[in-house]
Amino acid sequence: MSEKRRRWAKWATGSSFLLLLLAVVSLFQLYPSLIEKYDPESNYVVKVGPGQQSDFTISEETILTALRVSEGDGLAAELRLFDEDGLEITGRGPGFLDYDRLGTDKQTIYSPVKIFQDIASGNYTLHNDAQALQLWLVDDGELQNDIDGNPWSYIFYMGCCLGAPIGLVGLILAVMVWIDKRKAPDQFVVIQDGSVILTDMEGVQSMQPQVEKFTDREGREGIPSPLEKQVDSNTEEGWKNWDEG
Repeated sequence: MSEKRRRWAKWATGSSFLLLLLAVVSLFQLYPSLIEKYDPESNYVVKVGPGQQSDFTISEETILTALRVSEGDGLAAELRLFDEDGLEITGRGPGFLDYDRLGTDKQTIYSPVKIFQDIASGNYTLHNDAQALQLWLVDDGELQNDIDGNPWSYIFYMGCCLGAPIGLVGLILAVMVWIDKRKAPDQFVVIQDGSVILTDMEGVQSMQPQVEKFTDREGREGIPSPLEKQVDSNTEEGWKNWDEG
């Protein structure tokens, strides 16, 4: 069982390494495209100056995100969005997953100030009520579709989603193999008849040559014991002394 676990542990860790490596390679391929697409200055629906308004059209249901250039302080939304019937769409404030975005110049940071979800197709008007800051509105629904259409995205998802759990399984199996090894008895390498044998202490003891024990009355076959030699010697010498009389 321990040997089988060791094989599976090696297979799992090796597969996990290859999958995660593939995910890293695909991320490097996606990175330039991600930076460009997530930069509001190069991929926006409308750009509205301070105190101005702009009309735009949405062709299908999507998610719109309003952003401003961040200087480290919290930003107020200071905007209004109206549909073609003149009804205001309130939207929601940014949440934990609504992260800042880095511009292609690697210096400008754009922070989300309002998110409009499930925006239906139609005509809209965006008002920028701020007196000093510009406002960018980006179509995150279309942006996500563009990213998902990139083949490197599927490779990245596959590498991350499969590599991480397989690596965890390999780690668990490796720990189990290590525990089994700690519980196993000490093993020794024994050379017997030209063959190398891996065995434990009990096996080593069983391989040791058995030493025959002899008593005064029992000896090896065909070889008299010391007692028998003494008796025979005494008998011959006694007969000789008796005969010489």
